[in-house]
Amino acid sequence: MTLPKSKSHEHRLLVADFLAGDYARLAPEDGDSEDILATKRCLVALRDGGDRAILDCGESGSTRRFLAPVAAALGKSVTFVTRGRLADRPQMDYSELGSGLHELRGDVSSQFVTGLLFALPLLEGDSQIRFTTPLESRGYVDMTLRVLALAGVYVAVRDDGYDVPGGQTYIAQPSSQVEKDWSGAAFWYAMNALGSVVMFDGLDQKSAQPDRAVADLAPRIASAWKGESVEVDISNSPDLFPALAVLAGASGGATRFSGTRRLRLKESDRVAAMQDVLKRFGVDTDVDEDSFLVRGRGAPLKGGGSFTSFADHRIAMSIAVGATVAEGPVEIDDTECVSKSYPEFFGQFAELRREEQ
Repeated sequence: MTLPKSKSHEHRLLVADFLAGDYARLAPEDGDSEDILATKRCLVALRDGGDRAILDCGESGSTRRFLAPVAAALGKSVTFVTRGRLADRPQMDYSELGSGLHELRGDVSSQFVTGLLFALPLLEGDSQIRFTTPLESRGYVDMTLRVLALAGVYVAVRDDGYDVPGGQTYIAQPSSQVEKDWSGAAFWYAMNALGSVVMFDGLDQKSAQPDRAVADLAPRIASAWKGESVEVDISNSPDLFPALAVLAGASGGATRFSGTRRLRLKESDRVAAMQDVLKRFGVDTDVDEDSFLVRGRGAPLKGGGSFTSFADHRIAMSIAVGATVAEGPVEIDDTECVSKSYPEFFGQFAELRREEQ
């Protein structure tokens, strides 16, 4: 399989290049996900729309959360257009963005941190970011710091946050290539852990993408035997949860995912969505405020029914994972939603063939 580009990495490269005055990456390309098209569209609008640009973010949380503080730092008064659940997801007010101390929770979304890290170097004075709760999904912030360093922007890392000197200038980084996507690869990893043989390459083994953890987590969950309990803290790589939850449902042991609270604030309520998916596959679950217990069947999943993707790309792809080991056919109500991150997924999935035993 040819893996898609990492939209997490590409979002960051696009913003950094834009702030350096390099617009070469902004042209749409074949295979662009809906989220990447949203960031490209909004950056063009920010460049050409004057002081009152209209930025159509679609359903892309990264686009909305990265560009709000950037627009404020550039002195732009912009209007954001959003779709789906994005308008209901947490946002921050940057109407009075200035240098100085910025205190924020670290357990809501690391995207807020990234947005500030892009914006604060543009201001005249020095700034400090401090966390009032521990930072989750730190790997995504580490990815931002790598992109900033390549763009000539300095940020000092502290135990409780970051120090950001003001008055910095971004430099273009045309040689930077977008990494392949570990988040998209997670679904193939889960299928392989269930007995499929799907080959792919191009993944950076030293990437800062938090979903690189799937290479270790998938085989650990799959190898659990009946009566064994596996503990997985998903707080730093929440996008892995749908694929790993289905994998856990087909395994022999019980898997407890902790750090699931933020999953309710994604493109769907992924806690409720995966409860529904696993129930249809015949898997028992127990859920509380911040954990999700999956009792593996240790047998083929149930099939022969209709599933809803909740218009969520990662839910749709996780159902496909389960279909590879289901007893009967599986019908998914909406597969177009994968265009948000992996437009070619179901086309590639259709190329797989079942080996008769």
